[in-house]
Amino acid sequence: MTEVSPGQFLQGPCPSLALSELPFLSPPPLFDVRTAEEYTQGHIPGALNQPLFDHFERSTIGTLYKQVSPESAMAAGLRYVEPRVQQLVESFQPWQKQPLIVYCARGGMRSVSVVRLLNSKGFTAQQLRGGYKHYRQHVLQALEQWSPSLIVLHGPTGVGKTLLLKQLPDHLDLEDLAQHRSSLFGGIHRHPRTQRQFEGLLHQAKLALPTDRSFFIEGESRKVGPVFIPTPLAKAMQKGQKVLLHASLETRIDRTLADYLVEDEATVAEVDQILQSLRMALGRQLVDHLRDCLRQNRLRELVAILLNDYYDPRYYNSMKNYHYAAEFSAENLDQTVDDLRKFRDDVAAASG
Repeated sequence: MTEVSPGQFLQGPCPSLALSELPFLSPPPLFDVRTAEEYTQGHIPGALNQPLFDHFERSTIGTLYKQVSPESAMAAGLRYVEPRVQQLVESFQPWQKQPLIVYCARGGMRSVSVVRLLNSKGFTAQQLRGGYKHYRQHVLQALEQWSPSLIVLHGPTGVGKTLLLKQLPDHLDLEDLAQHRSSLFGGIHRHPRTQRQFEGLLHQAKLALPTDRSFFIEGESRKVGPVFIPTPLAKAMQKGQKVLLHASLETRIDRTLADYLVEDEATVAEVDQILQSLRMALGRQLVDHLRDCLRQNRLRELVAILLNDYYDPRYYNSMKNYHYAAEFSAENLDQTVDDLRKFRDDVAAASG
């Protein structure tokens, strides 16, 4: 095992770069050396987690720092890392020939230590100054100032809004970023993201979107599953050019079934649990019928009832609050894409 001296962690230069120098859309290998728990709550998109300490170790070091001394905390950190330094270095080995960027919570000793260690082993590593905290402040500030020009797609469940977004140029798919379809069943087959993850990915998407013309977005409530849309973007959606999409019930059933595959026991159990939560809204008798449809794999009937009796009444009640600049059929998605492209061109021409 490689011998570790305190000097490898505590001495020597620590090259660094500012957040403004980080190419967000095509960053070099980026490493988050915070604990797995910190990383899971939120990280810079694209960063890989290579934790220097686990949660218990970090907590212990923090307690020593506050209650004993910084020196005691540093000594404890070295004791934790020393037995596994070889493993730590080897975990970075696939990127040895590339410039690396390392960050921790605030640009403190965790990232400084790893950068110094890696550079002493022949790597080319830099610390991201300010760490995740500075990045997080930057993201919140950028999103707080973002009020883009939008074309907002509206329509009942299953009409194909998400399918259309994927075929349209210059679009923002909030449900994809949130990993939630923004409906009662929206978390099925998904791993919904935390608010911090969502905002980081939203900031990343923002950088790739045009600033000189409108882009497409799906109409959403203020929440997409467990996460909230930033207030300025939500207001921009309210002000945007709203387009209402139509499709037949049969088409909407087909698209809903394709989107929500119910093929395994775990998914059936999850859907059944959600159906039971609808007793207050739909009544026990209808919910029991829906559960029978689920158990007997009569999924088309299940979806038809949910659309007719649950989703559509709520949607058509809410749509009264909006004025729509245009309405299009979404039966043929290719044709609808052409219609929406032309609509955007017309909006741009009208605005000068």
